[in-house]
Amino acid sequence: MKLLFAVLFCGLIVTTTFSQTVRSSVSVVGEAKMSISPDQVVFTFEVVTADKDLAVAKRTNDTRSAKTLTAAKVFQIGAQDIQTDSLTISPQYTGSKDPRGEHVLIGYEVIKRIFITLKELDKIDTFLSKAIEAGVNRVVAISIENSQMQKFQEEVRAMAVKNAQSKARTYAQQLGQTVGRAYVIREDGADSPSFDTGSGSGSGDGNGMGASENGNIDTPTNPFVRQVTFALGQIEIEEKVYVIFELIR
Repeated sequence: MKLLFAVLFCGLIVTTTFSQTVRSSVSVVGEAKMSISPDQVVFTFEVVTADKDLAVAKRTNDTRSAKTLTAAKVFQIGAQDIQTDSLTISPQYTGSKDPRGEHVLIGYEVIKRIFITLKELDKIDTFLSKAIEAGVNRVVAISIENSQMQKFQEEVRAMAVKNAQSKARTYAQQLGQTVGRAYVIREDGADSPSFDTGSGSGSGDGNGMGASENGNIDTPTNPFVRQVTFALGQIEIEEKVYVIFELIR
């Protein structure tokens, strides 16, 4: 009898504790979208040169890079919108089918990566052509962006929270209840706000093995024609937020 009483008493404690910890709540997903116009384009360029003599390859690269920077200044692009990101120097070797043997040093490849931000969107085609003429022979990416992206993202997040509040209040009112404080807020990943043409760094595996099978040091040919048409369109910002509100009876 004492054992039965103890079991019942413990069960009462567990039930009471559970009823105290479980709270009435409503879970909602707040959503918001905004479309904005781009106001800048970020180019990721690479100037690639190669020669049997490292000094020649480096000097040629420096000359072409300097011409690229000069071309940017002609378009009134400020120093704050031009950045040399990296310089890579890699030895080049023969391939497995070369008659001279495999892994024979045949020269050096020099790659300089440059970021340039253009704010005059009506000059994208002209600027790209001039950059290629100056010495750019690898276009890694072209990103269409808005310079005030963070500001607009914050506005969309606020809209998503308000949407969550509105949904929760609507559900609660139908049940004759009101919404209390939020005690869980979880953000969902937003859509990427920029558009890239693609990315890549051309031939080679990063270990100095980028030479062709014919034993020559190859530099990339330019895949762009003089006339390039860009449809800028709109940048869509989307946010989702998961919120759990307390229900008050």
